[in-house]
Amino acid sequence: MGMTTPYPEPDSPELERFNVYAKVEIVSLLKQLSEEGVLMTAYFDAEPGFAVTMVLAVNADFEEVIFDAAADALAHKRLLASRHIVFVGFLDHVKVQFVAHLAEATQYQSRPAFRVRLPDSVLRLQRRDFFRVRPPLSKPAKCLVPHCEDSKQYEALRVLDLSVGGLAVLTYPEKFELPVGRVIEHCYLDLPGVGSITVSLHVRHVDPLPKDDKARRCGCEFVDMPPAARVTLQRYINQVDAENRKVAAIKRVA
Repeated sequence: MGMTTPYPEPDSPELERFNVYAKVEIVSLLKQLSEEGVLMTAYFDAEPGFAVTMVLAVNADFEEVIFDAAADALAHKRLLASRHIVFVGFLDHVKVQFVAHLAEATQYQSRPAFRVRLPDSVLRLQRRDFFRVRPPLSKPAKCLVPHCEDSKQYEALRVLDLSVGGLAVLTYPEKFELPVGRVIEHCYLDLPGVGSITVSLHVRHVDPLPKDDKARRCGCEFVDMPPAARVTLQRYINQVDAENRKVAAIKRVA
């Protein structure tokens, strides 16, 4: 996958894994757009064109998102007449895109605005192939890896970082080693707050850690991950990302 563009991404099965469907995650993403004042480009179908706006408020209870009125009066009028509006913005290099089918004029804090229905899904697409997060040390994610094929003994490895495409785990060769090139099936990925999923790992590389010459960072790719497991993993990634942003915001205020 190449670099993402500021234009709407077309519907594609390849992008399905980047869609967020959980309401709580959608609301969290939209609130981040509002809090950080991200400029959103609204592409509409009432004649070719677009309008630049930003999210002013997210009312989850009323299933609505309120946007600032477009500065261009003609573009704003065309946007309100449209029946298919695609919103595109970038949140820390992550492309956020969603669709609305009706925009209504309203007021927000005595200023012109418009509102749309809370989207059923949001595309969250990073400029690189996969968005990667680091699980917090306070609630570490673990990957249970069998010692050998058909083994009932597992080694619990701490997850250093992960994405929907793969993960990196911490190992100590004298205790447990992951051979490069090997595909390990029947692993269990324990994701705090979300649950456990079964995964197969293709060991891609093993590298030493600069601060611990006895430890190794093992990068693995997920193999044939079921859609349900991918959805669960994406939910966890979004959750960790939201928590990391909250902590960062608190630190900035402090």
